Amino acid sequence: MPKQIITVNRQYGSGGREIGALVAKQLGYDYYDKKLIQEIAHVGDVDVDLVNASGEGLMGKLSNVFSHVGMEGKDIDSLPLPDRLFLTQRKVIRGIADQGPCVIIGHLADYFLSDRSDVLNVFVYAQWAARVKRVGERNGLNEADSIHRIKRIDKNRASFYEQYAEMKFGRATNYDLSISASTFDLEQAAQLIIEAVQLGL
Repeated sequence: MPKQIITVNRQYGSGGREIGALVAKQLGYDYYDKKLIQEIAHVGDVDVDLVNASGEGLMGKLSNVFSHVGMEGKDIDSLPLPDRLFLTQRKVIRGIADQGPCVIIGHLADYFLSDRSDVLNVFVYAQWAARVKRVGERNGLNEADSIHRIKRIDKNRASFYEQYAEMKFGRATNYDLSISASTFDLEQAAQLIIEAVQLGL
């Protein structure tokens, strides 16, 4: 049976976001990246920039998040902002998954949906030079600034994931499929994911 939900974690500058968009388009699945951030901001009644900061590990440690997870009826408005964002993110992502087939980029989606059997978790990586080039071209940065940006975001993203999911970011055993966007171009990588979905892996 084809997987209904695809989560995509990725190294910064690897092309994972673009690959996810191609997969969603070709399969006719809903695509959640910026739309996910906007939904979390709307439901949590917070600024979009705060959601972005949280997703990149820039909000600091959650005060007591694991004591709140799973507490039905908890008044999350009374919690510290990082806790509220975490629980709102969890609520939104689980709600999105319940609505039907979709591709979700980042934001701990694989962790929040770990109890579901209809999820395919993907990790996209790429060679360093390719990432530097992509980030530079996309953001109008020189090589030095691209390198600095990649290192900063990689560090924050891994820290955020490892703190809350309690798994090693990028470790192959945490995912159903890991793809090099240097070995394969974006279209080929997307096709590999689609074939995995159709095989029901």
